[in-house]
Amino acid sequence: MNKQAIITALLALVWVAGQAQTKVTGHVVNERGEGVEYVSIGIEEDDGEDQSSSVGVISDAQGHFTLTIPAGRRDELTFTHVSYQTATIPYSTYGDGHELTVTLRDKVVELAEVMVGKKSKPHTLSGKSWVRTSTASFRGNCKGEIEWGPVFKNRKDYLLTDIMVSIDKCEYEECMLSFNCYEVRDKKLYSVLNKPIYKRVTPADNGKNIYVSPTESIVLKGKKKYCVTICVVDMKGNGSLSFPANFKSSYARHKVKGKMRKIPGCPMIIVKGYE
Repeated sequence: MNKQAIITALLALVWVAGQAQTKVTGHVVNERGEGVEYVSIGIEEDDGEDQSSSVGVISDAQGHFTLTIPAGRRDELTFTHVSYQTATIPYSTYGDGHELTVTLRDKVVELAEVMVGKKSKPHTLSGKSWVRTSTASFRGNCKGEIEWGPVFKNRKDYLLTDIMVSIDKCEYEECMLSFNCYEVRDKKLYSVLNKPIYKRVTPADNGKNIYVSPTESIVLKGKKKYCVTICVVDMKGNGSLSFPANFKSSYARHKVKGKMRKIPGCPMIIVKGYE
C-alpha cells in the first residue's frame, strides 16, 4: 500500500469515528436522590425537522435509561416529567459516553382552593356520546411513545374528579397506563397535572371499565380547551392493548419528540367533574 493510500484510509477511519453513534446510559433522580419513573428523554423536533432523525426514550420505573444518539447529532437532551421542572443536558456533558446522573428539580406548585357545594352533581365533561366505530390500540414495544385522547371544552369551571376508559383487550402480561390532562393553547399541550396518574392493566381487565382520579385539586376553566390522554409507559411481554373507539376530535402526541397531530377519532374516554 502506497503512502497516499495509507493517508486516505486513515482519513476515512477518522471520518467514520467522527460519525459514530453515541450511546447514553444514566439514572434520573429527584433532589432527594430517589429514582424518577417514566421520564421522557430525547431530542425535541423542530417544525421542519425530519422525524426519522429524531430520538427519544422513556426511563424505567426506577429512573434508569439507555438512549442511542444517531451519528452527527449534537443537540441538547431534554428530560420532562409532570412532577418536575424540565432539564436539558448539553452534548458536551453526555457526548463522551460516560454514565449520567440527571437530577430533576421539584416544581413549585400552588394548588387551587376548591369548594364544592352540597347541591353540586357530577357532570360528564367529555365522552357523552359513545358510538363505537372501531378499535384503537397500542402495539408492540410502544413504551412511552404516543399519548392519545379527546379534545373538549366546557362553558363553566369544573373540578376534575374522574377519568374512565374502557379496556377492549390486553394481550401484554401486564402494562402500565399513564393518564394526563393538558390545556391546549396555540396547538401545543400544557400539562395541568402536578402529579402523574398511573393504572396497572392486565388481561383480567379485558372488557372492563377502569377509573382513575387525580390526587390534587385540578380546576378546568370554562371556555378553555383541554385534552385528556392515555399512554402505555411500561409493559411485560409482547402484544397490544386495545380500546373501543369513536369519532371525536383528538390529539395524538409523541411524548418525547413533541410532535402531535389532530385525529378525528380516539379511545372512548369519559371525563367527569363537579361544577
